[in-house]
Amino acid sequence: MLSLLVASILSVAIVPPSAELVPQKGKPPVPDLTAAGQADAKHDWNLGPTGARGWMWGWKLETTDARQILVTEVAEDSPADKVLNIGDVILGVGDGRFERDPRRAFGDAIIHAESKLGKGKLPLLIWRDGKTKKVSLRLPVLGDYVDSAPWDCAKSEAIYQQACEHIVRNMKGDIDGMMNALALLATGEKKYHSHIKKLAHQVGNKNTKLTLQGRSSGLLAWEWGYRNLFLCEYFLATGDQFVLPAIREYSTTMARGQSGVGTWGHGMAWPDLNDGRLHGSLGGYGALNQSGLVCFLSLMLAEKCGIRDKEVEDAIERATRFFEFYAGKGAIPYGDHRPGWDVHDDNGKNSIAAIIFDLLGKPEMARFFAKMTVASYGERERGHTGNYFSFLWGPLGAARVGEDAVAAFLKEQRWYFDLARSFDGSFPYQGGAGMDGGEHSYKGWDCTAIFVLAHALPRKELMITGKDGGSLKPLIGAELKDAIAAGRGFDSWTLASDHYDQMDAKQLLKMLSSWSPAVRSRAATAFAKKDGDPVPQLLKLLRTDDMDTRYGACQALGALKAKAADAVPELTKLLAENDVWLRIQACYALASVGDAARSAVPQMLQLALSVDSKDPREFTQRYLAFCLFYPGGALKMKGLISHSLEGVDRDLLRDVIKRLLQNDDGRARAAVGMVYKHLSFDELKPLMPTLLETIQTPSPSGVMFANGIRLSSLEQFARFRIKEGMKLCIEVTEIDEWGKQDRIRLGMKHLRKYGGAAKAVLPELNDLVQRLKDHREAKQLAPLIQLCEETIAGIKNAPKGEPLKSVADF
Repeated sequence: MLSLLVASILSVAIVPPSAELVPQKGKPPVPDLTAAGQADAKHDWNLGPTGARGWMWGWKLETTDARQILVTEVAEDSPADKVLNIGDVILGVGDGRFERDPRRAFGDAIIHAESKLGKGKLPLLIWRDGKTKKVSLRLPVLGDYVDSAPWDCAKSEAIYQQACEHIVRNMKGDIDGMMNALALLATGEKKYHSHIKKLAHQVGNKNTKLTLQGRSSGLLAWEWGYRNLFLCEYFLATGDQFVLPAIREYSTTMARGQSGVGTWGHGMAWPDLNDGRLHGSLGGYGALNQSGLVCFLSLMLAEKCGIRDKEVEDAIERATRFFEFYAGKGAIPYGDHRPGWDVHDDNGKNSIAAIIFDLLGKPEMARFFAKMTVASYGERERGHTGNYFSFLWGPLGAARVGEDAVAAFLKEQRWYFDLARSFDGSFPYQGGAGMDGGEHSYKGWDCTAIFVLAHALPRKELMITGKDGGSLKPLIGAELKDAIAAGRGFDSWTLASDHYDQMDAKQLLKMLSSWSPAVRSRAATAFAKKDGDPVPQLLKLLRTDDMDTRYGACQALGALKAKAADAVPELTKLLAENDVWLRIQACYALASVGDAARSAVPQMLQLALSVDSKDPREFTQRYLAFCLFYPGGALKMKGLISHSLEGVDRDLLRDVIKRLLQNDDGRARAAVGMVYKHLSFDELKPLMPTLLETIQTPSPSGVMFANGIRLSSLEQFARFRIKEGMKLCIEVTEIDEWGKQDRIRLGMKHLRKYGGAAKAVLPELNDLVQRLKDHREAKQLAPLIQLCEETIAGIKNAPKGEPLKSVADF
């Protein structure tokens, strides 16, 4: 914890910015802790095997501007004991002060100190009691990392053995505990089997019985996926039949709990939303691909354990269809969202996908995800609610493209791993800079498996560490150097934009042809800032045969926005191309150009009505919904006809709306709903049955945004006094499902528009109020209960109003 000395400091002095520090909007000042500057209590770091922890200024996962380390903890009998004190400020390593990120500098200093040249000495410059002094810590000499580490590296082996002994002393059954046990299993050493067996028998109790209880959001997918993964790897390594019944139970139940589009969320899909049918929509806010990929991987391993089940087989097929879409396009996102084309990996999901597609025998896809992982070495600290899974899966995914690739990947992160390593051999959770425990859900997790699994890769004892992997072409030589170069310049403040802005137009133009979607995206943004008229050059790239180059040209034209107006004819031609992703990139570019691209709207509308066997989930239609109708906001784009339908063929538009409202993505449907306000009653009349269906049947995917179209359609029912809308205003509230607050609030708003005519549904409305009062969250729902009661009073006193219409009339 922070010392009383630090906690009592009130004023703030600022560290003078050095020339290389880049100002960031909203970035707080960096305190000088030697001049009455105050540390916050958000986060401190393990300082490697010294036994000390230290606070460093950080903001948005970066400590780049920090130049001091405040000692917050010193462990007894550690190298730092009696050398460092709580409240000391470390100003630098060696004789000088920090001139760069102190986390990286301290990590590098540990590497040097533990080498033969460093002789175990870690000299520090510290500030204590108003004075500057030099101290030195003594660390064991472990030798030097070799370039091929973890292959043939004595230092890696020494750390690895100490880490394994820590795991043996600290066996437990949570996710991090099971991964630690897998790390021991990955060593191939029989001496650990008795410890692993005991845990496996606890996790895989032969009496395990699971059920798809309705509304099972919770964290079932996390728990079941990692348990099944652990048990499958254990069985495949040991042949212990005891755990097979549990593997079957977990596998078949997870398969039944998969959504209809091949995903899992925090929990399973909710069969009772679909009259008891399986594979409907997920609960909560929908797909969560980090947990879903582990469920997917565990089902594949279950089949290798001998589990033969039609539901499992079908679930693997659905998941394959869902995740293979992202190959070649970017990072697998949080849920059922667009590919992350501005990053190389997102919380380890590409890394898991590399393993999965290798085991599936899909080498081209596996290699793409593995190569993206190798380029993501500088992005691993990022991760939704924390980076445990990012660091866990990264080395395992990179290893799919060979020893050289994973060695190069790990070499870039040595400073981090040595900073994360404790003097007792463990690897405590580090987290990101400037984030408190609320953001980091894994605070307190034991991360030792991350290092051990990475350094057990040469043994290939587990499926996740390379056993039974395919024969992917290794990433070596110039191609490996290119992958490492693709990751250069990344930081969490700018996503590498500063790095790319420093390049000239010629360099950026070349980068638009990169294999990496992230490089193309970053280069496109920087290229658009350059002077001159780049459109002719980009049109030349657009006409090449190389698909990556054409994607990059589309992105650059989109980044130019209205300046790319001259490219509209060529971009419009791309709508007829066979490649699905090229068509989508052309649509995005046209939408970015803006009004000058409205000439392409007829072709875009026709494309929305097309059928393509290569696009079974109709991603073309999904993204067209955004490019045509999205009003602007979170997606940082605006649809071409989102604010005006002038000149648009209404018959064609009607057919397109019908088609897009059947897309399985809730966000795409919601975008279409934005155009309702531009349509008259006569124009909406033919669509009323379709609107009714969108209210009654939520989208199977994009659950997080499924409320949007349901409430938009309900608003139109109220606007034109469609009588079916009155009951639906109440039914749509679904008070046990996620997002009920908005549904209740807007449901009541739309119901009030019916005035006295809504007296017909007062019994249902009174029942809703009672159910809300009986709800487990009744206290939090009190304002909404009051709103419902006010709605009842208003309806009782309102005139009946104009006659109602019925959908049946249309």
